[in-house]
Amino acid sequence: MDMDDAAPPLVSAADWAQTPPDVQLAFLTLVDLMRELSTRVQDLEQRLKQTSRNTSKPPSSDPPSAPPPAPRPPRGRSRGGQPGHAEQQRPLVPSDQVDTVVPLRPTTCAHCQTPMAPDLPLSGPIWYCQVWELPPIRPVVTEYQQQTVCCSSCQHAVTADLPADLPPGAFGPRLTALIGLLHGGYHLRMRTTAALLAAVCGVDVSVGSIAASCVRVSAAIAPVDAAIQTHIRCQAYLWIDETGWREGTQRGWLWVAASRQATCFSIDPSRGQAMLSRLIGADYRGIVHSDRASAYHALPDYQRQLCWAHLLRNLQGLIDQQHAESIWAQRMLDQAHLLFALWHAYRSGWFDHIALHQALLPIRLAFHDLLQTGMTRAWSKLQAFCRDLLTHWDALWMFSRVEGLEPTNNTAERALRPAVVWRKSCYGTQSAGGSRFVERMLSVQATCVQQGRNLFAFLTEALRAARAGQSAPAIFGTP
Repeated sequence: MDMDDAAPPLVSAADWAQTPPDVQLAFLTLVDLMRELSTRVQDLEQRLKQTSRNTSKPPSSDPPSAPPPAPRPPRGRSRGGQPGHAEQQRPLVPSDQVDTVVPLRPTTCAHCQTPMAPDLPLSGPIWYCQVWELPPIRPVVTEYQQQTVCCSSCQHAVTADLPADLPPGAFGPRLTALIGLLHGGYHLRMRTTAALLAAVCGVDVSVGSIAASCVRVSAAIAPVDAAIQTHIRCQAYLWIDETGWREGTQRGWLWVAASRQATCFSIDPSRGQAMLSRLIGADYRGIVHSDRASAYHALPDYQRQLCWAHLLRNLQGLIDQQHAESIWAQRMLDQAHLLFALWHAYRSGWFDHIALHQALLPIRLAFHDLLQTGMTRAWSKLQAFCRDLLTHWDALWMFSRVEGLEPTNNTAERALRPAVVWRKSCYGTQSAGGSRFVERMLSVQATCVQQGRNLFAFLTEALRAARAGQSAPAIFGTP
């Protein structure tokens, strides 16, 4: 705060000259305080207006005051199946997979009530109806009796050894894999997992045994997770994102790097460029889909594709602030919507990639002119937004130059959703071992889905291989 002879706003020069210096100092102090508080109030009001429509926050974090999503136009159809739709029936399994066959013959004519002889020949096709049922689940308990005998030569007592392939603890590989699947794949709490096993499988399992089984699953799939990491670093295109994750009392980040064939998760305390380098490798030469976080600035623009979905939300956020420049943001948003209309037309096969590149040229020119105009406006937030996009201009349009890229980072965001749901129920992990279990299970589960593999069967195979000292099963290749 500087005092000078000039009168402050709303105070005449004559009144200001007659004001004692101490009062002037107090008045100017209050003016500065009011300006600071006004700025803080404006910032808080803008935070209250933040929703999933204008920021990257998830819809579950929207306050009750958030505007509802735009209603879909009515299509004039009622709920459920429409008249004339194709019926969906469970396909019949082959006869060699049927356990019990019950032949049924009519005993009485439905028209004249005449009894039907049992030896009448068939006069029409056989209609098949298959009913599926679970047998009563009872665990198979194998007891190993280690007998002790006395050596006839040296008279020492000798006890038989346990089989070399005996699993550690009291659970076999299938039960251990099921525990890992329920807790790590379906994200059940440990106590819920124990209750389900007791009620459905008749197996009493303690919470400590569930934790120990998860440790064994984590160790068994560690080589698979390493293979996924190696595979990710060799891909031409990656979709990368991160979300918060807490390990004990330390805040960390759960990273995901997804490709067409595999998905890799990693938990790390850092959200910076060093972690990005560890995730994809220091010598990665492919193209990364990402948002505009500072960690990705380590990559040159020709190795980046910025997410237009994030850009849409940013523009909507500028519009929702109801600033004088909101009209500028609406013009930008209209151009972005036109871009997505062309992209969806390309994905639908209306034209090829070369035609897409040509169709986007007018949008690129309009977008560039709007950004240049935004740089001249007085709103500092708008200037910073435009400066950031112009600095990484080439990274906005890589998808129009390189076939196979996409304008959004939705692949990574979709991969993160199961992890976010898990985080909401478990509140993070308590140890480094727990973090390794989470990232390995998420990686193997997502990759098994991409490879068309059965996760339970894969976990069982990995546990058996680990116990036998064999190589872990290959995650890539023919299931």
